Amino acid sequence: MEQDKIHATKTKLITHLCKELGLDPIGVVTTNRAVAHYLKKREGMPPTVILLEVYTSKVAVSYVYLGEVKQTEEAARSGDLAHDVEEGLTRMDLPNYPARFILTNGNSLEEESQQITAFPWTDRLPFKHIPKVEVLPIDFSIKSIALTGGVEAVQFLGMEVVEDESPNATVGDDSNLVIPVETPSSMEEIGFAYEETSAPADIPVAPSTPEVVSDDDSSPEISEDEPEYAFSDEVAPPQKPRLAIKLPRIPKYSLPSLPHFGFSWLFLLAIPAVLIIVFIGYLFFGQVQITIHFDPQKISRQIGIAIAESSQSGIPTLIATKKTFTGSATESVPTTGTATVGDKASGTITIANKSVAPIVLKAGTAITNDTGKYVYTLVSPVTVASASSDPIDPVSGKANGVQVTAVRIGAEYNLTKNTIFSVDNFSKSIAAAIAESDFTGGTSRTVNAVSKADQDKVLATATEKIKSQVKVDSEIQTPGFKTLPLSDIQFTKKQFDHNLNEEATSVSLVLEGSLEALVYSENDLYSLTIEQIKDQIPSGSSTTRESTVIHVENPTKVDGSYQAKVIIEAPLFPGIDENKLAGYIKGKPTASIRHFFEPISGFTSADVKIYPPIPFITKILPLKNIKFELIGN
Repeated sequence: MEQDKIHATKTKLITHLCKELGLDPIGVVTTNRAVAHYLKKREGMPPTVILLEVYTSKVAVSYVYLGEVKQTEEAARSGDLAHDVEEGLTRMDLPNYPARFILTNGNSLEEESQQITAFPWTDRLPFKHIPKVEVLPIDFSIKSIALTGGVEAVQFLGMEVVEDESPNATVGDDSNLVIPVETPSSMEEIGFAYEETSAPADIPVAPSTPEVVSDDDSSPEISEDEPEYAFSDEVAPPQKPRLAIKLPRIPKYSLPSLPHFGFSWLFLLAIPAVLIIVFIGYLFFGQVQITIHFDPQKISRQIGIAIAESSQSGIPTLIATKKTFTGSATESVPTTGTATVGDKASGTITIANKSVAPIVLKAGTAITNDTGKYVYTLVSPVTVASASSDPIDPVSGKANGVQVTAVRIGAEYNLTKNTIFSVDNFSKSIAAAIAESDFTGGTSRTVNAVSKADQDKVLATATEKIKSQVKVDSEIQTPGFKTLPLSDIQFTKKQFDHNLNEEATSVSLVLEGSLEALVYSENDLYSLTIEQIKDQIPSGSSTTRESTVIHVENPTKVDGSYQAKVIIEAPLFPGIDENKLAGYIKGKPTASIRHFFEPISGFTSADVKIYPPIPFITKILPLKNIKFELIGN
């Protein structure tokens, strides 16, 4: 149809059929207008709906307003009927979108109805409400066309049809039909035109039919079960000639016989029977786990709470108890510091005394070379005799073989023989010394040693170990509870095995201490925080304790109780009707169920796992045992 007339491409075909069959067209009835008219009579009021005529290759979308078809668009069928209907609606410039879909095509449309129901219409088109989806009975369109066509025929014959307008008329009465006000004055007005064709040269004659005569010369009896024509003999249609065509005889072929095996043909029939049983068993006993991935919305909030053994007025309170825990730990870490170690140089000197009085030197008296860089000390005390009193040839007093040792390690203290030294604070004019031989034994090297950073590191490691030990002990004693430390650990023992800067490749620490903490229930904390943010959770969404992250900062003591800040990170999970969703997708191919999940807020993908994994069969979902799991990305 085009503009309420037969399409130009079909006019010649219909005209030719009418002429060859001897038919006179009296009117045109379209399916969508017939259905709309019948709906009006059945419901008792003119409907405003979106009518969907579902065919194999296309879907016709009609906008019916107050019982009249205003617009019709056709869309080619794809794998998703809802998107095809959406395409047809977007072509229309509708003033409003009726929240009612009606499907018809003379077949069962349960699957198509589920696709239309599951589609998010309010998100894709300006529907004010979620549309209601109805499927007309299988014979509805046939009955509508028949009744509307009957009205056209009655009107063409010139008969008057009076509509029953009595108040007792039922809504579903098929006789309540609207008669068109105007009748077509000619066939050309409804789109028909005569086309002259030449008559065939030869008209085949049907073979004669032998006359059947009974034994008693009476006419043959007609069985009561045989249907009679609804026409009288006067108006019965004349017999049309029949063509007699003799087909060539098909030659006969003998098929080769199959070899005989030692097993029965029933064995071959059992194979498909077993496959059918396996398939049926899978449909009813197979299991499927569908994981729905989505991008969740998140709620972030910071609140202040009180932590006490009883509820505090004016502030959300987390009930907790105060306990003291003890623990110990032994930890060891490699050293990272360095130190220089070695031996001190030593040798013998001779000390000369030029004064007229003896010099008494104690052990440890400093002996310094001329540059003052290298210092040695006396190993033992020594007394140096005074010089002679001869004014012409004075002789200094001497002390030979005096042992000295360097004050520091290092090979640079190995001075050579005859090195001159000053003695203590005496000037060289009074006392001096000389090396009797080369000094030896001075060495040095760089080694690993304990640094301050090493001690701090092993202390921090041991402290965390004690805190973890306290946490584990608390969870064992009170499952489902957590500890919140009130202060740092009070150490009762702290012992290192090596001192600072001491040569060592590792340093160990034995640590013991006690810790005061508040013990609270995780469930109580979750319930308390969710109660504070419930006004931010949209309707239809929810949170879970496992996915909600709650961080409690270190508490401070205020007016005899403890208060702390709580930081909440809670992802929102969309609500789904698992029973309804399972009813939509059961028995459907796994490749064609994605559109059922697209209305879920934030939906990104779905993973389907079917048990047991049977080749080919598991491409179809079972009818039962369908479970869903929501996982946020």
